[in-house]
Amino acid sequence: MSENLTVSEIIETVAALTAERLTAYIEIGIIIPIQDEAGPLFAPVDCARLQLICELEQSHELADEALELVMSLVDQLHGARADLEALGAAVDAQPVEVRERILTAWRARRGGPG
Repeated sequence: MSENLTVSEIIETVAALTAERLTAYIEIGIIIPIQDEAGPLFAPVDCARLQLICELEQSHELADEALELVMSLVDQLHGARADLEALGAAVDAQPVEVRERILTAWRARRGGPG
């Protein structure tokens, strides 16, 4: 899926999603659609987020406040992962001796072999 979806398309794509719940998710800010002159559009990542949100809401009966918290934590994890990948790429670009010193220091801080 590479194209943005309209409201009706996203509701059709995410089985458990209703128009009312989509509106609620937008109002509480856990889904932020792209604003287009034709109306709100949803990126492929929004589709994945909505599937997760619906699953969490149904399987764990989470209230809106809990969904906000969980999705904030998910976003933080994704951000930390992206930061770690960028740091790894920066380290990989260093000369071997620098990479070895970084690895040695990292292992020492972790308290053992890595």
